[in-house]
Amino acid sequence: MHSVLVAIPSEKEYSFLYPECEAPKVGAPQVIDEKRYDVAVCGVGLLNFSVNLSALLARSRYESVYLLGVCGAYPQRGLGVGDVVRVQSEIVGDMGVQEQDGSFTPWSSLSKSAPVRYGENGGILPESLRDLPSVSGLTVNCCTGTSKLAFDRSARFSVDIESMEGAALFAVCGRFGVPAFEFRAVSNIATDRDPSAWRIPEAMAALKREVLDKL
Repeated sequence: MHSVLVAIPSEKEYSFLYPECEAPKVGAPQVIDEKRYDVAVCGVGLLNFSVNLSALLARSRYESVYLLGVCGAYPQRGLGVGDVVRVQSEIVGDMGVQEQDGSFTPWSSLSKSAPVRYGENGGILPESLRDLPSVSGLTVNCCTGTSKLAFDRSARFSVDIESMEGAALFAVCGRFGVPAFEFRAVSNIATDRDPSAWRIPEAMAALKREVLDKL
């Protein structure tokens, strides 16, 4: 076991980072030869990622955790496909209720409280990773599929990108007192859903080059 854990949401993302290795069982850490970190596939989404990361941290005392994966960037936030970013804070974006007119009311409005913003909780980031642009993220269970929803989410929460696990990373690691860092590569613009426009292999190649190879 190493002192650093690299947590990857999906087996697909893992396969782009380590094409020569068979993906480990979800939630089981894997030691990569000649590297100074363990790697684990923790599952897609808030629930899977939280459960599996919690189990890993309960069994092993890692000094830091890095989440590496793809994300969608909201329009007009200054990001493009292939950009690699450091996500320093996350908000859960789709916990709430749908009103009769179809509009969405977030839980923070119902509870008359500010949205909970999860974020980094200390730790020393390697100097080689400090120059990557920092962004704010939105963690969702249902990914954006229309331009209307994209603009609503980015404006409502003042965020730049969306994913399905970021808030889970910071919440779980905060509870265990383990520093956590999240790095994402933009695979698509979060707007009207068009899988033909996604560039996952290219995004993961950029993430490997800009982050993983420098850890």
